[in-house]
Amino acid sequence: MQQKKWKILGRQQRPDDIQRLATEYAIPPVIAAILLNRQVKDVSMFLSPDLSLLHDPALMKGMGEAVSRILEAIQRGERITVYGDYDVDGITSTACVVRFLREHQANVTYYIPDRMGEGYGVNTGAIARMAEEGCTLLLTVDCGITAVEEVAYAKTLGMDVIITDHHECKEQLPDAYSIVNPKQPGCPYPFKKLAGVGVAFKLLQAITQRLRYHMTEFIEAYMDLVAIGTVADVMPILDENRIIVKKGLELLPYTQNRGLRAVMAYAGLADRAVNTGTISFMIAPRINAAGRMGDPKMAVEMLLATDDKTANKYANILNEANKERQGTEQIIFEEALSLIASDPAYATESVLVLSHPGWHHGIIGIVASKLTERYYRPTILISTEDGMGKGSGRSIRGLNLFEALSHCADDLVKFGGHELAAGLTLREEDIPAFRQHINAYAAGVLTQSDFVPSLNIDCELPIAYINLGTVERLSVLEPFGMGNPNPVFYLRGLRIANLRALSEGRHLKLTLSRQGYLVDAIGFNMGQFLPQLKLGDLIDIAFSLDVNLFRGERLVQVLLKDIRFSEVR
Repeated sequence: MQQKKWKILGRQQRPDDIQRLATEYAIPPVIAAILLNRQVKDVSMFLSPDLSLLHDPALMKGMGEAVSRILEAIQRGERITVYGDYDVDGITSTACVVRFLREHQANVTYYIPDRMGEGYGVNTGAIARMAEEGCTLLLTVDCGITAVEEVAYAKTLGMDVIITDHHECKEQLPDAYSIVNPKQPGCPYPFKKLAGVGVAFKLLQAITQRLRYHMTEFIEAYMDLVAIGTVADVMPILDENRIIVKKGLELLPYTQNRGLRAVMAYAGLADRAVNTGTISFMIAPRINAAGRMGDPKMAVEMLLATDDKTANKYANILNEANKERQGTEQIIFEEALSLIASDPAYATESVLVLSHPGWHHGIIGIVASKLTERYYRPTILISTEDGMGKGSGRSIRGLNLFEALSHCADDLVKFGGHELAAGLTLREEDIPAFRQHINAYAAGVLTQSDFVPSLNIDCELPIAYINLGTVERLSVLEPFGMGNPNPVFYLRGLRIANLRALSEGRHLKLTLSRQGYLVDAIGFNMGQFLPQLKLGDLIDIAFSLDVNLFRGERLVQVLLKDIRFSEVR
């Protein structure tokens, strides 16, 4: 029955180290154990992520030159164009920078490429139109770090280009006026995992410092958007991102951004506390729907709205687009499953490479994620049209997708992205060769054990500790997210006292007993375990703790992550 490798992180820790950390910071041992598991270097910063601990933006390579050129452009009344991306990170980056520059009386406009017609990144057609409109300073956000030819073209048209980005750098960097990216060679900035909106935020912070404006007011005006972009782009909630997200979550229920208020109302979140899960599953999909299903400028305009009527108009459009996205996503998912079933070779290949005419460019990344989770293999979906293919890929731990694509560069027209997610363009005729080559590369990198998903478990939690008090103590570790997941615990030798299916067999509900205690546990999407279990079975469980509000009463809830038969007797 066991489906995952249990990796008990707590076994790596010495009891003396746990107790020493618990004593030093006056925290329960279970919290100390989790901090050691996460290899938290600055415990004070982690436990108290204060705004005063934000890093100095001047440490970022290229920042001084970027600030000086922007202020010069504002003073001269030059036309500045902010060039963004169509995902949540790019949209929030664009909204933050445009709003900030408008507040500083800049002559500023913005441009976001059409996902379907133009694809990701800076393109020469857009640059030509900007030049015709009189743009002399092009400022990229969440893109541009690989735009070598495009930046060179912009320079021939008399534009200066400032790049702010967070994506991986290739060997050759664009010859821009300034590059602000903590991942570029020689950048001493201490934290490399900012989102695109995080880098843009540091630029605005640097301008605010240069002008000696009030920093607290600036932070409170923008941190909600920066937090949304950071969470949506699945950046690790550590170091500076932890400060950004924690503060942003505090501000979101009281946001002064009319667009955010409107989209949160459509999501049923008006005046409610939010967490990273709320952003990921309720706020971000609605903002993302603009770029996936239509015009991403609608989302930017919503976030820039200065009146409620405009904000509500765009929020309604995005809400309907999100519903359309959900339907299209299900169709593509089912078509992808049919392709896998129709080709026996997929059962033996390390990387799933699927192509289909007319798949929606804005949806294939989501479906690739679902397939990666289902089959636990790297997955690349390619939509073909007029002899070309545009793809989106997701990977698993063990295969750096960006590096894998680099090894297949001869098959590709262009590509870019991260370790676990990437986009690509190629000729349709090259798809079979690309499928062969990336699988050959993956076969030399991945081992059989890489295809068995592992479950990181912090430590054993005595059954007596499953209560609201423990949940409240664990809250000091929030916000949770990439790099700082919700703690997972395990218990051994629990006897099944009751079991039943929920939601037509999709979910599993168990009542478990041990040492005189009874625990109710729920396993969402774990209904497949039910036929293998019976009353009286002894099982081990991996689980997280949460609070369930039932008829006005707060109850502790055990959320199952995995089940296996117990060797404890």
